[in-house]
Amino acid sequence: MSKKEFILDQLAVCRNTDSWFKPLSKALEGLTAEQASWKPNKDSHSIAQIASHLFFYNERWLQRFRGQIINDYPETNASTFTELNNVTEENWIALAQHLDQSLEKWQQAIGQATEEALHKNIPEFPEEAVWWEALSNLCTHNAYHIGQMIYIRKMQGSWIIAEDWY
Repeated sequence: MSKKEFILDQLAVCRNTDSWFKPLSKALEGLTAEQASWKPNKDSHSIAQIASHLFFYNERWLQRFRGQIINDYPETNASTFTELNNVTEENWIALAQHLDQSLEKWQQAIGQATEEALHKNIPEFPEEAVWWEALSNLCTHNAYHIGQMIYIRKMQGSWIIAEDWY
């Protein structure tokens, strides 16, 4: 399997293909704004905050992959877990759609990329790393947080999927 095929597989599994874990599409399926903004305690993140964090990093790395200059940097990693102000069904649905579209854009970008492009060093990165390695880590990051979303849904009682055997 080429690195391109590998990354495309990881992106599909994170976005909308059932595999060893449920994808983002299932993790967010039927989730209301109220459920998305629920926290098990004051020190935890909500699903909406996690979605915001994932959207931020997927978009940021996609810009970098496309060669776009990134001028604005987050103050801290914690600041990327932003709260939705006045959570409504409309702005929750918009955030969930933006995150899905971000992963779709990644699938398109990798589908159009050459195998050689994935073996190139990441320009202006503080340490030596090649694209396919960073993208594998990005997918692992997505999978980690998708798991958190599902765990939060299980805690709140909103995770009801009949074929959920994991």
